[in-house]
Amino acid sequence: MAYRIRPRCNVAKEVRSAALDRIGEARRALRLPAAQRAEGVHQARKRFKELRALLRLVREPLGDSFKRENRCARDLGRALAESREATAMLESWDALAKTQRSFFAGDALQQVRQRLVERAEPTAKGGALEADIEQALSDLAGRASEWPLEGKGFALLKGGLERSYREGRRDLARAQRTPDAENLHEWRKRVKDQWYHSQLLVPCWPQDFKRRCRHLKRLADDLGDDHDLAMMGQLLADEPALFGDEATRERLATLIEERRAALQAAAFASGQRLYAESPKALVKRIEAYWRIARAERD
Repeated sequence: MAYRIRPRCNVAKEVRSAALDRIGEARRALRLPAAQRAEGVHQARKRFKELRALLRLVREPLGDSFKRENRCARDLGRALAESREATAMLESWDALAKTQRSFFAGDALQQVRQRLVERAEPTAKGGALEADIEQALSDLAGRASEWPLEGKGFALLKGGLERSYREGRRDLARAQRTPDAENLHEWRKRVKDQWYHSQLLVPCWPQDFKRRCRHLKRLADDLGDDHDLAMMGQLLADEPALFGDEATRERLATLIEERRAALQAAAFASGQRLYAESPKALVKRIEAYWRIARAERD
């Protein structure tokens, strides 16, 4: 519940509190036992993404501090990326297997899965790496508690909210024109920003924002599944021996493309609805929610 910005409270303090909460949750995730390391890495990377979305929301009020803090949160996530991507590949394989159970149940495909399992196993460097991340998070927490946020109330959030949504509409249009893996991945980043911003703004109008969060999460998940399958297709091309004989590889490539086409169709349909408003109209509506929520206290 700490990843929220309440209209009735001091907004600058709420932003700092949300940042410190995400940092604390990331630290707790990375302290999970070794047997849960994969899940800990996954959760920590989520917290870093939430932190970056929060930073984008107050990009202008943060001024010169934004670039430094955004770069710090980005680098923390990247430090764990290799470990997470191998695990995500395995999860993507299992999700694809559910669409063609008989094909994936064969011995040859089970052997492929085992090789993916081995790629996803934690590496010995994990402990040292996470110690460095722990120190970086401690330093970041110290700075976040003193972030110089200029402005009051909704004005502190307005510019970042409009900019993020506008960029999402732009990237949706770009992905529709050229639906390659890069454009779809860039759009997904902006969708996740909208999802996180909607989570932060739930106290404004809970019913509306919780519903919007559900739709944005589904869209982000579809785009995430598409991205993971694109990475699997690239791995199939780069390391064909990992996936068995030629006939198996051809069948896998076909299944990947079919599944990606379905995910993209669903994503574009959802995106058209979620990005239907103009940026100014969206911000005006949310500002009205904010004023109503503030007035309820008076």
